[in-house]
Amino acid sequence: MTRSGTAILLAALLLAAHAPAQEKSAEPLGTDFLRFVEDENETSLQTVLATYERADGVRAALAGAVHIADKAYFDDLNERFKKYDAVLYEMVGGPYPKKKAARAQEAADGHHEEGDGGRLQWVGQMQEMMRKMLQLEGQMACVNYGAPNFIHADMTTEGFFQSQEEKQETFLTLWLKSIQAQNSRTDARPQPGMAELLRILMSGDSATEMKRVIGREFDSVEEILAGVEAGGGTTIIGERNRHALEVLDREIAAGKKNLAVFYGAAHLPDMEKRLLERGFKLIRVEHLKAWLLKP
Repeated sequence: MTRSGTAILLAALLLAAHAPAQEKSAEPLGTDFLRFVEDENETSLQTVLATYERADGVRAALAGAVHIADKAYFDDLNERFKKYDAVLYEMVGGPYPKKKAARAQEAADGHHEEGDGGRLQWVGQMQEMMRKMLQLEGQMACVNYGAPNFIHADMTTEGFFQSQEEKQETFLTLWLKSIQAQNSRTDARPQPGMAELLRILMSGDSATEMKRVIGREFDSVEEILAGVEAGGGTTIIGERNRHALEVLDREIAAGKKNLAVFYGAAHLPDMEKRLLERGFKLIRVEHLKAWLLKP
């Protein structure tokens, strides 16, 4: 797999049982929000549920989403989310029920999404292709977005594309920046060649082998995204995070004391910085297994 191919897969995938929690007493230098763990017992892709607390007792958790994952991971999240006063979630365009109703009406009328909303369809299409290939489940089908404590905390479609235009940000510019960030790494693993990929695809359990290939690249995603965010930040990460944390501020001002932000794991390093700037300190980290691979 070429580095350009890896960058595209990581962009699409980022846009269970759980390990024991670890208590933190010092302010972090930077939490590792996504890791691929291989040992003699099991192999897993793990994301983080990190909890932060302010001096006044308000708590905010960052729940890292892996958009295609094992059903057990999504079931675990649904149970955990019940304890929060509010769960702020990502979805460019508007709240989930509104989008769901609009899509149902369009299907009934025989129409397809057009305009700015249609420009984002390729992301979902790529994720669906990867979901089938890796034999995983999709976030939109498994997470209970209808829960009463779920609150939309993302940009409108119009605001998203306006911000991209102002930043002169396109998929091509993001892709080129991700390639540049990957090429600047000195510890990059050799990428499997075409012969190796064909061997995997022809194997009896190609889904597990492909998860292993892709999962190993997730260890570098935070470093790559730091390169992508350099030079003024991006709409797809920085501006959406700014909007989400403004919603967090609003909900705290309204009296909520225990909140979670449920966003793609790629968003969380920047979100953590924004929480620390608001006076929060990391107090707890739990690693959740999004993919559990067969031995």
